[in-house]
Amino acid sequence: MTNKPARIMKFGVLVTKEFAEFVDANLPHLCDELTRLGCHPENIVIKSVPTMYDLLIGIQLFAECTDVDGVVILAPNNRVTGHLALMNGIVGLQVQWNMVVEIGGAECAQHIVEMIEFQNEMEENAEVHKSRRNFC
Repeated sequence: MTNKPARIMKFGVLVTKEFAEFVDANLPHLCDELTRLGCHPENIVIKSVPTMYDLLIGIQLFAECTDVDGVVILAPNNRVTGHLALMNGIVGLQVQWNMVVEIGGAECAQHIVEMIEFQNEMEENAEVHKSRRNFC
């Protein structure tokens, strides 16, 4: 891992009014931790959605309309992961957009940086493979 791995990364932070107390307690710490890891403050994009169920469209809009490397859903992990349909949607978006998504508080900073580093390393070392199918 480099000394300041997040120096070239851009992060989306998705908050919901539904968890305002959690957001108030964790957002400053998350931003501090991301900047400690090297992220420039202007590369932390914070967006708010009305409810937990709007998180899916928020993630998709981050993927489609921005150049963030990953998204942190700033919400109590157990409250989000406890909703199967929501989690299925989040996992689907992660796979569809090849987007790292973390759920929780300030501890997500280290997690998302490590996962983006892992993703970048895998992409850099990927070999181009020919298709194994024979269409003749």
